[in-house]
Amino acid sequence: MKYLSVQQMSQKWNLAPRTIRLYCQTGKIPGAYLMGKTWIVPEEAILPEIKKETKLIIQKHIDEKSREIAIVGGGISGVFAAIRIKEKHPNFRVSIFERNNKLLRKIYVTGNGKCNFANSGSLVNKYNNESFVLPIIKEFPFSKISQCFEELGVHYKLVNDLAYPMSESAETVALMLDKKIDELAIDAHLEEKFIDYRDSQLITDKNTYHFDYLIFACGGKSSPQLGSDGSIFNILEKHGYRIIITQPSLCPIKVKENVFSIEGLRAKANLTLLVDNKAIRQEEGELLFKKDGLSGIGIFNLTHFINMQKSCKKINICVDFAPNIANIVPERYIEFVHPKLANYLCKNNLDIHNTFFTYKSLYDFPHSQVTSGGLSVQEVNQNLRSKRDNKVFFIGEILDVDAVCGGFNIMWALASAEKVSNNSFDYGK
Repeated sequence: MKYLSVQQMSQKWNLAPRTIRLYCQTGKIPGAYLMGKTWIVPEEAILPEIKKETKLIIQKHIDEKSREIAIVGGGISGVFAAIRIKEKHPNFRVSIFERNNKLLRKIYVTGNGKCNFANSGSLVNKYNNESFVLPIIKEFPFSKISQCFEELGVHYKLVNDLAYPMSESAETVALMLDKKIDELAIDAHLEEKFIDYRDSQLITDKNTYHFDYLIFACGGKSSPQLGSDGSIFNILEKHGYRIIITQPSLCPIKVKENVFSIEGLRAKANLTLLVDNKAIRQEEGELLFKKDGLSGIGIFNLTHFINMQKSCKKINICVDFAPNIANIVPERYIEFVHPKLANYLCKNNLDIHNTFFTYKSLYDFPHSQVTSGGLSVQEVNQNLRSKRDNKVFFIGEILDVDAVCGGFNIMWALASAEKVSNNSFDYGK
């Protein structure tokens, strides 16, 4: 089959080249595909019949003024925002600035490498600043996220309410998003560190760039080994923004009790978070003993609620190691838990149903999955536009938004990116 360039098809059909490109980008020309960053079209392709409504949309894109969109941060939120903006505004030039040597580095380790990217269940009591977060996610809920991922080539399956790529590999998600970045000819400036911005100039350690709109999607302080070190917060403070104190979240905790002798043991258990002797949250699942503390998904989820406590005298974790069995005497503990754990409980005169651990501190940021705190949500409007600068937006983890495990944090990253992509990009709106 012979192929022609966009310019050649433009002459053949007597249409503007950008109209041909838009037809290609919107799938109106079967067989057209990107070769590098250039669309090529089958010579025998038939001029698409476009409905009146579609013509109006296309004409809007053709008449739309080109704008420079700069996105700081090449994680899931920044990459998804870049894709969605470029799909909706083909004439915009979209650039991502990422300090790492590749995009989406953090996504590769998400969900133990399986990438639980969304949740089909209830969103209630999963986020802090819930009244701010939920209206945004409800505009781009699980049904729309899963549909969008299917269109990207990320087929999914549900495990209970958890959505995973069919491949059970985070690499699939990264590769499909990377592929779309290439198809849309989005510029990715890798190994380029953001330094500051002023007026309409973005400053990196390599160059200075003009922007019409600037989107911050550079995450928080968690997993600094993957590039997100929180240095952005110091820069934003210099610009007058209010930063909520940051804490590690979804991480192990240290306890005052000596658990060194049972390090490495795992046990199914029910966990209750007690704040000043009042039950705040219950979780169930696997508990893992560290040399100086506790870990596991249940503990991770409890750290989210620990961080929400602004002032308290005492925090305890109450553990029930045999939640469905009553009246177990110490001599029979060995029948229900690991022998080493049974010995630990008996030696310390602990009740198998009510073992209390005293919270000491969180593990540090390198051991956390997300950051609690960040840019105050009071600094942005309902469209995530800065109240201080009409040309600036904030999405994802950089904001004071975090959630429990289960795909909820990625859902926020995607929904906030989608929210910004829906902006008209006219000043002051």
